[in-house]
Amino acid sequence: MHPKQTLFIGSTCVDVVLNVDNVPKPGEDESVYEQTMIVGGCAYNAATILRQFGLAYTLCSPVGTGIYGDFIRRHFENMKIAPFVQNPEMPNGCCYCIVEPNGRRTFLCQHGAEYKFSKEWFKNIDFSAVDGIYFCGLEIEDSDGEKIVCFLEELKSQPQNQNINLFFAPGPRICSINKSLLQRIFALNPVLHLNDDEALAFTSTKSVESAAIALFDRTNNSVIITCGKLGAYTYDAAIKTGKMIAAVPNAKVADTTGAGDSHCGTVIASLKQGFSLFEAVRRGNIIASVVVGQKGATISQQLFNQTVKLL
Repeated sequence: MHPKQTLFIGSTCVDVVLNVDNVPKPGEDESVYEQTMIVGGCAYNAATILRQFGLAYTLCSPVGTGIYGDFIRRHFENMKIAPFVQNPEMPNGCCYCIVEPNGRRTFLCQHGAEYKFSKEWFKNIDFSAVDGIYFCGLEIEDSDGEKIVCFLEELKSQPQNQNINLFFAPGPRICSINKSLLQRIFALNPVLHLNDDEALAFTSTKSVESAAIALFDRTNNSVIITCGKLGAYTYDAAIKTGKMIAAVPNAKVADTTGAGDSHCGTVIASLKQGFSLFEAVRRGNIIASVVVGQKGATISQQLFNQTVKLL
């Protein structure tokens, strides 16, 4: 096992997956032909990849009460995951994932205890044994987002923590997060992981190549822009070079939920294993292609192990 661990700061929620033929327009009705409940959340999905690789990590995700909190606790017990912190004063929320036959998904989120944050929770973590921290835009946009940024600023201000790598997956919230707060995040020099729609909308550019350069100018670090069936455009800050890393051809798409999370998790895991950024992204493309071929945001350990043999 890699001697140092990655912290995943973010939510673990229950995804209520609703399979429909079409997302109804306002005033219309639509039948749900299948409904399932699974554990999800960006931080949980990304951290699952490190667990499947057998790499050290801590899921810094609070668990609340109510039917969704109970569902998560039972799942954590089965997976032998220790809850990071219990919040008995607030119920967990959930995410309604509306999935169409082409795999496209629409989210309706109810935020609860899983989006709360306190710096006090990190007192027992030995940061000399931490080499990476993941966080995402959903938590930053929420009411406790500034607390997360303050925590990261204080952590990175200490000389002994300068080598801790930050990975920020802003998601579509990149366009709605408070601009001054976003600038403070960029000043921490995180590796950015986002999709092409998000990158183009935020930078007001017309190509992922231009978007990557514009984002690099803000963070002075590497940028990964996933582009669906095209692959992922990757700008490596260390060598000042960008290129498109091709996707798996003719990949089956059943449900795109969790694709970006699994891709980011694989990139983080692969970098920890000593692979170059371009190779890490190539491996991320393969894992993500398997995730989108299945229902739900994660895949079984057995299917993961089979996929790793192809890497």
